[in-house]
Amino acid sequence: MTMVAFESIMLYQSYYTKLQTANRRIFLTVCACLILFTPALGATLIEQDPKGFFGSLWGKSLENRSDLKEIDSVNSLHIYTNKIGIPQVEGITMESVKLYSLDGKYARALFYYEGEAIHKSLLNYLETRFGKIDNPYGSMMRGLSQQYTWRGPETEITLTYHGFRERGFLAAESRIYAPLFLDAISDNSF
Repeated sequence: MTMVAFESIMLYQSYYTKLQTANRRIFLTVCACLILFTPALGATLIEQDPKGFFGSLWGKSLENRSDLKEIDSVNSLHIYTNKIGIPQVEGITMESVKLYSLDGKYARALFYYEGEAIHKSLLNYLETRFGKIDNPYGSMMRGLSQQYTWRGPETEITLTYHGFRERGFLAAESRIYAPLFLDAISDNSF
């Protein structure tokens, strides 16, 4: 009788441990999904999509723009920057800009900037132009990062700022062409 009780207890403990492990996995999966997808679901909708950024429409060629120079390319991926002068977004000075085209089609713009004043100016411009932020993910404590996203049918704009370093970047990309970068990167093995 003692042996049967002992085996029952051991069987119960084994089952309980497996159940705990499965519950932990489910819990961690749900948490990961919430962390990854909640900010994306909280994006501010762009009612009047610009269908491009920094003077070009998505899908158009950047090759013939006289204000740009190509700085890198790998097969079908080409990267451009300003030829002369400091890049600006609506009069707001950026540190640098990189424009990406894939198969000759403009797909993404990345701007880097420094300083809280620049960040506030960019945020004000983007909220005025594309809509007031309606999600809580932009609020931050000093030293943490904040991210704001505006999403239209063809354009997604993300402003990310790292308060501790006072550095940030603005990414504007085509929702049609930018996802093709994953294929190009995996095919080219950077």
